[in-house]
Amino acid sequence: MNPVFLICVGWFGAVLLVGGWLVAHPSRRPMPLVTVGVRVGDVVDQGLRSLGRLPTAALGYFAGAGLILAVCWPLGLLAHGLEDAVDWPVFRWSLHHQVHGWWSDVWWRLTDIGKPRVVQGVDVVAGVTFAILWWRRQRAWWFPPLAFASAYALEKYSQIILQDVVHRGHPPTTFGTYPSGGCARVLIIYGLIVFMTTQWRWPGRPAAWRVGMVVIAFLWSVQAFARLNNLEHWFTDVVGGTVFGLMGLGVMIGCVRVFTRQPRVVDPRRDVVQEALVSATPWRLSVRG
Repeated sequence: MNPVFLICVGWFGAVLLVGGWLVAHPSRRPMPLVTVGVRVGDVVDQGLRSLGRLPTAALGYFAGAGLILAVCWPLGLLAHGLEDAVDWPVFRWSLHHQVHGWWSDVWWRLTDIGKPRVVQGVDVVAGVTFAILWWRRQRAWWFPPLAFASAYALEKYSQIILQDVVHRGHPPTTFGTYPSGGCARVLIIYGLIVFMTTQWRWPGRPAAWRVGMVVIAFLWSVQAFARLNNLEHWFTDVVGGTVFGLMGLGVMIGCVRVFTRQPRVVDPRRDVVQEALVSATPWRLSVRG
């Protein structure tokens, strides 16, 4: 059997098996993460009281964009330096083990889920859909379109900046360069859709959140494997695009959380960390337009 088939089966099998295990075996949130979350929440609450929802979310958005560039720039320089040691060996191996025919056709179609035009259409539909859902519940209907447009802008312009500052080459088969925009777009846009859908429909069901994580991991796997199988990117481009996409998704989730957060009334007599450990539940949407 061609080793490409074995890698594909092993990769997707591992994602599904690990994801299934996580769904079936819930775990408590580690105390240090709860503590950090509470302290960050205090800062956010202060910003909400002082500036308002949208300005506070905007500050988080631009701060997150800066952090993405600060992390992915040196990572791109490292990827450039590893081209001879890592990328060329992986590329030659993949080229030597190419599978043509129906297998190649399938992955050339699946890679389209991360293409700009496709993601733009998905982004617009998601923004409009959630605008209608929020409007029907008398919430700030204009925020979802703004959030999805901002998510796409975050990916597009951060990627342009990273391409220019890293300025690495591309494989001889395509013009794909660092970081993989397909992987980043799938994680940021599709991930935001999964997050907002779960928050809207099943906000209080931990199993639904874990299923959402598995869905995101599966979609990312499709895009990452397609980019490598089709020789569209260097291996380190895909790694960089994955880091970029995860950070971008984190930024957008943070912005949505900030905008929909209800500031906590601080009582100095209560131990907010202990309270969070005892009764931590997923946040709920409660913003009205």
